[in-house]
Amino acid sequence: MSRKIWEACFLTMLLTLGIADAAQAKDRHGDLPLSTSWSVFSLGDKARAESGLATKRLAVLTLEPDDGWHTYAHVPGGFGKPTTLAASFGAARLPVLYPAGVPSADPLDPGARVNLYPGGTPLFALLPDAAAKGGRLVGTLDLLLCTSDKCLPAHMDLSYTVPARGTLADGALAEASAQPWWPQLLAAAKTSPARVAQAAQSAPNQPNATGAGEAKATAGTAAISPSAPGQGWANLTPRYHQPDLEVRGLFKAVLLGLLAGFILNFMPCVLPVISIKLSALMAGSALVDAKERRARFCEHNMCFALGILAYFFILGAILGATGLAWGQIFQKPAVVLGLAALIFALALSLFGVFSLPIVDLKFDQMTTHPKLQALFTGLLATLLATPCSGPFLGGVLGWTLLQPPWVISSVLVAVGTGMALPYLIMVLFPGLVRLFPKPGAWTGHLEKLVGLLLMATCIYLLSILPESRLISALAVLWLTAVAAWLWGVGGPGFDAVRNALPKAVAAVGLGLALFVAMRPHVPVTHLDAYAEGSLKGMLGKETVVVDFTADWCPSCKVLEQTTLTPARLGDMKTKYGLKYMKADLTEKNPEAEALLAALGSQSIPLLAIFPKNDPDRPLVLRDLFTPAQFEDALKQTTRP
Repeated sequence: MSRKIWEACFLTMLLTLGIADAAQAKDRHGDLPLSTSWSVFSLGDKARAESGLATKRLAVLTLEPDDGWHTYAHVPGGFGKPTTLAASFGAARLPVLYPAGVPSADPLDPGARVNLYPGGTPLFALLPDAAAKGGRLVGTLDLLLCTSDKCLPAHMDLSYTVPARGTLADGALAEASAQPWWPQLLAAAKTSPARVAQAAQSAPNQPNATGAGEAKATAGTAAISPSAPGQGWANLTPRYHQPDLEVRGLFKAVLLGLLAGFILNFMPCVLPVISIKLSALMAGSALVDAKERRARFCEHNMCFALGILAYFFILGAILGATGLAWGQIFQKPAVVLGLAALIFALALSLFGVFSLPIVDLKFDQMTTHPKLQALFTGLLATLLATPCSGPFLGGVLGWTLLQPPWVISSVLVAVGTGMALPYLIMVLFPGLVRLFPKPGAWTGHLEKLVGLLLMATCIYLLSILPESRLISALAVLWLTAVAAWLWGVGGPGFDAVRNALPKAVAAVGLGLALFVAMRPHVPVTHLDAYAEGSLKGMLGKETVVVDFTADWCPSCKVLEQTTLTPARLGDMKTKYGLKYMKADLTEKNPEAEALLAALGSQSIPLLAIFPKNDPDRPLVLRDLFTPAQFEDALKQTTRP
């Protein structure tokens, strides 16, 4: 289809349906439970006079969290992370106006009051006059997505093509003052410097003349400078309920760090690692000779404590070099998934599926690498406890993480020393080993109990992952079990082919599975949910593709991974001017089932293409089909 025909079709669709924007871009963002969409609106003379804004065009970014999710407002209140948008058009930075949030009890702390963006929320970017010629709007969005029990920080790069005046008459743009969010924009504009003079109207290479970042944030509204988010908080002077516990120097940080680290051993959030810590307490239980038991007990606890200290030393170096926050490593799905696979493998080893060459948590046999095992278990136990916080630690970290790297490392090693203190005490008093029972049949039962606790830790780690990664995570755990079994089949050592081959297959297979599961998810092309009224309203106005699918349909999932990939759907949408709809039959869907029957089918997968020029004769693709067949069908249905 030629460019002119496409533009004409597009304009007809807009004028007929009364859509606000010529190219509303609604997108998902990988794993995130969030959709965003851009729209452009016009501000007439009356609207500009009422709002005090100089702009004639307004770009609106709408945030739509999934059901059960919310974000914090730009002025969040409490301890929420502010939602911020930094946008520019060409070289001009755009002032951004934020609506006030909805005052609510904090879902994570019902005793606190915060301002939330619970549903579809508009953020307003003021466009310069140059936008009338069209061009590219780019921006970055930072926010915190939360449910009632967990949060997910997000950073997104956004882009949008603003239509030129020549391709879309101003009359086709919806008037901003007619939109339901107009009162929110008026409230935001009244507290914004953009009311006096729009910063984006200044010369492109000059900084914003209005100093957008100087706006006073009141009632949740503000205009900020994208180049310096957070400048509006420079005048805050926080007061603390327990000022004596706040840290202002290294000596106090080290002392409180020692105490905080020691208390961490007794916090509820270390429960996921209690099974690993049992290995330190039960070290040497398989030895009958009392002297040997004390020596092994002392050696194991010393190496376990060194593992704790080594982890905090490494963590201090990483935090000092990268500026990450405490526990922020668990924001990386790849790290969480890798840890889950490792913990699951350790659990399988306790059930006798296989034996790891270095780490063996069994109590009834002697490991060949006792010191390395103790060091590793100390490292692992501390890594899993990193998201944990406790008394005194908040004030210590609040001061420490703003200091030079050597100070960060010193304080974190002090925290590690406090956490290792119980094990160091057992090193100094190895006679404590007599308090633990001697070996017997009970150790076998204890191993199985520890294995079950480790599997419970895997469930905890899986709960951290985004829902979109749960299936791939479960697949990785299944492949971990297969790899563990193959490793066990190979027996000890790597001397013969029969020993080495199964282990090589296990290692390569598990490595490939982790690589595939840890790949960043490609942002998906948005498919609107099928509704009979929506489809009938679009027939004859644009070419509509309806994809019938379900989560219980394996062939549908194969099709989504091979032919209907996000990248291909996006390319085909741009190339042929398509509108996608998804008829989800995972649960009972009478409207979709009626359309499926009308198309002469009782099974899925099925794809129906309703041509713009002949909507009563849809082209149907049944079962599995190739990318070439898909594009050939599109060519047939979009041919003039």
